[in-house]
Amino acid sequence: MSQQGLKASADSDRSTDRPENQPGADVNADVKYTTVYTFVVYDHDKGTTIIYPRMATRQTIATMRGKVNEETAWVVDVADLDVMGFYSGEMKPSQPVSE
Repeated sequence: MSQQGLKASADSDRSTDRPENQPGADVNADVKYTTVYTFVVYDHDKGTTIIYPRMATRQTIATMRGKVNEETAWVVDVADLDVMGFYSGEMKPSQPVSE
C-alpha cells in the first residue's frame, strides 16, 4: 500500500473523531444521575486489599484498578461527583441516628 493510500484513510477517520458526528454524542448532555459504588484496591504499603474510603463511579474505580462491590450501588446526582469521579455528596445514613 502506498503512503498516499494510508494518508487518505487516516483523513477519512478524522471526520468520525468529532463528537458531533458520532451517534449518541449528546446522550450525556441530559444525564442528571449516576451510580457510585464502594470498592476495594490493593494497598502496596500494607500488602493487602483494602476498602477504599470513598465511593466512586465505575470508570474511576477501573482507573484505580479497583474491584467494584455491586451490593453498594447508590444512584446519586452527578453534581455530587468531584472532577475525578468520586462521590462528594452527603452520606445519608439508612436509619435515623439516635442521640
